[in-house]
Amino acid sequence: MLRNYFKIAWRNLIRYKGYTFINIAGLSIGLACCLVIFLFVQDELSYDAFHAKANRIHRIVNHRTSDGREMDLARTPPPFGPTLRTTFPEVENMVRIFDFGSKELVAYEDKKFFEADIVLADSTFFDVFSFRLTRGNPAEVLRGPNSIVLSETMARKYFGNQDPVNKVLTIDNTYKFRVTGVMQDVPAQSHLNVNFVGSLGVLRDMVGAERMANWGWQQFFTYIVLPENYDPDKLNSKLPAFFAQHAGDEAGNDNYHLQALKDVHLRSTDIEYDLARKGDIRYVYAFAVVALFTLLIACFNFMNLSTARSARRAKEVGLRKAVGAERTQLIGQFLGESVLQTGLALVLAVALTLVAVPTINTWAGKSLSSSSVLTVPFILGLLATGLLVGLLAGSYPAFFLSAFRPIKVLKGDMKGSQGGAFLRKNLVVVQFTVSIILIIGAGIVFYQMRYIQQNNMGFTKEQLVMVPLRTADIAKNIETIKAELLKNPSITAATACYGVPGGRFAGDGINLPGKPKQFSTNMFLVDYDYIPTLDMTMVAGRNFSRSFGTDADQGFILNETAVNVLGWGKPADAIGKEILWPRWSPPTPSDTIKRGKVIGVVKDFNYKTVHQKIEPMVLHIVPSEYAYLVVRIRPEATTAALSVLQAKWQSLASDWPFEYTFLDEQFAEQYRSEQIFSKVFGLFTFLSIFITCLGLFGLAAFTAEQRTKEIGVRKVLGASVTNILVLLSKDFLKLVLIAIILASPVAWYAMNQWLQGFAYKIDIEWWMFVLAGVLATLVAILTVGFQSIKAALMNPVKSLRTE
Repeated sequence: MLRNYFKIAWRNLIRYKGYTFINIAGLSIGLACCLVIFLFVQDELSYDAFHAKANRIHRIVNHRTSDGREMDLARTPPPFGPTLRTTFPEVENMVRIFDFGSKELVAYEDKKFFEADIVLADSTFFDVFSFRLTRGNPAEVLRGPNSIVLSETMARKYFGNQDPVNKVLTIDNTYKFRVTGVMQDVPAQSHLNVNFVGSLGVLRDMVGAERMANWGWQQFFTYIVLPENYDPDKLNSKLPAFFAQHAGDEAGNDNYHLQALKDVHLRSTDIEYDLARKGDIRYVYAFAVVALFTLLIACFNFMNLSTARSARRAKEVGLRKAVGAERTQLIGQFLGESVLQTGLALVLAVALTLVAVPTINTWAGKSLSSSSVLTVPFILGLLATGLLVGLLAGSYPAFFLSAFRPIKVLKGDMKGSQGGAFLRKNLVVVQFTVSIILIIGAGIVFYQMRYIQQNNMGFTKEQLVMVPLRTADIAKNIETIKAELLKNPSITAATACYGVPGGRFAGDGINLPGKPKQFSTNMFLVDYDYIPTLDMTMVAGRNFSRSFGTDADQGFILNETAVNVLGWGKPADAIGKEILWPRWSPPTPSDTIKRGKVIGVVKDFNYKTVHQKIEPMVLHIVPSEYAYLVVRIRPEATTAALSVLQAKWQSLASDWPFEYTFLDEQFAEQYRSEQIFSKVFGLFTFLSIFITCLGLFGLAAFTAEQRTKEIGVRKVLGASVTNILVLLSKDFLKLVLIAIILASPVAWYAMNQWLQGFAYKIDIEWWMFVLAGVLATLVAILTVGFQSIKAALMNPVKSLRTE
């Protein structure tokens, strides 16, 4: 019996090729979209799960309140971790990580490369984390003061087929490290992306013992291991008193708390001074919703066309019942056909997914593994989904048509089919509602991304090239170097600094005379040409000038936000005000107070991402801290300018490879998650619309076929093609209008929530909803119009012969 069901089902699929294609194509594309998004969500949620102690590892995070501003920082002072471990017995283990924060030159014999993923860590690193060593003892590899562990990729890069153990690497042309181990490459699903792990002991030689004991120097990422099933909130409640006791006056408004390891990747969007590879849990939720929506659209399509086609088979049902078919047999027949179609769609969806994953990885910069699709639990889940969809789609024809009395069906009495028409209309409304929500969402995402790219940031980021200054000799002679570079017509401006928008900067804060409170501000340590090179705008006072001898030591420029925080009112009122800058005087942590006056106010500029509000910024000339040479080049002379820079570099520092970064590219990298979200969201919005159109196309064909005789009569009575087009389209357009009304408030709420993650964002305008509605209407008209015109052009004689 079962074999007979599928045999007849297969014949019906072949007989109705058009409906079969639309049904299977729509469902398979929807399922494939859902599978790809599932792989993405699974990838994001699996970060750091490979660590054996993943559920017990927590990171220490600082929530700081200063001058009415709140921020979360990922860094802790050097004594925090060791003192925490000795104070609280529940802290089973601890590791500190120090990140250099920039690329460092790594050399072995004649091989020299700048590497970014270098950290220093306690000897407990490989006990806390489960990074596997292929060479070396996890408990011993970082015990030596100058020991270092390499990833397998780096070991091959520097040593080829040689045994790297006991070889010596030189970092920054100064520090010697002996290779004591080799680890497997860090998995892609790790928030820590490291290729070199050196012993933390060398840092004491770099900065001095006094700095390593200081509770105000917050430069370490600290992780702890807690007992199994221990409640982290118990330790959280003890941390404020612990820090206040040990930090004393350094405690300020810092409030430390724990962050679970598995939350680091997806729930650290607002945490600053971080080294984590970050995702965003909001995007995971958004993709999951898009996957659900796409699957619903595909399933509704399938159900819609299945119920529509079933009406054509009413007489078949009547004949079968007339010759003795039982109702259970008819139910099995219809359900079997539906399940067979979903089975074919599932196979095609898996094939599409396997083909699409490599392209998606390249396109979105991910490392999704299609092997997950072929696991037993996944396949079982997929089969269950397919079975459910097949049973739901086949339920209407199976239970409704099978209940008809044969005599009524054979006489053409199908009044009961109005229930099917009502169901189909509702499904069309739901489909278009979901599609319009996605269209509006994709449009708002597009405009927000365009705003990020084109918004006036307060400076001009294009055509700016940053060259790290690797030697003190270059920094000392920077003015001469700049003058020589500016002789070349391809370079229009040059400056030296520590602190560029989108990069690292100082954060020492400032004081006002007679006031004990320190104001939290960031610092850009610059030269005389910084503001004109970056094309910033002065709103009060003047820029640094070589004509004023005191500018180099006593001149300060503030941004507008700093003026407001300091309570000085208008920018012009800040000119001449005295400020104090307590800065470190390496290598000892004794504060050196620099007194100076405000000589100018620069217009606010976004030196962080648009997710964050502009914070107070102070610019001051400090030649000893210059870390970058920044030059502005002519757009048409990029190659020539880079050649000039490289030649100059090689003449000054031939021991150091030449490297550079374009500032606009560095800025764009900060929005990588948003760019991926925008691309993927747009792609799946398009696919969902395509699936909706497939279904609408099929329904329009079904409607036109049902009304063939009516169309013939109308044409005989003088109806034009336009009249017929309006007749067949107006019902669908009413459904689209209802969908627009339902979709608009939902889309507004969802996208307004998404935009709350940006401090600087577009406004959601009324025309965005009108545009989405017009687009959806045009799509419906074009889709339905083809079938309507085809029906309208049919010879009325043929139309009247159909019944």
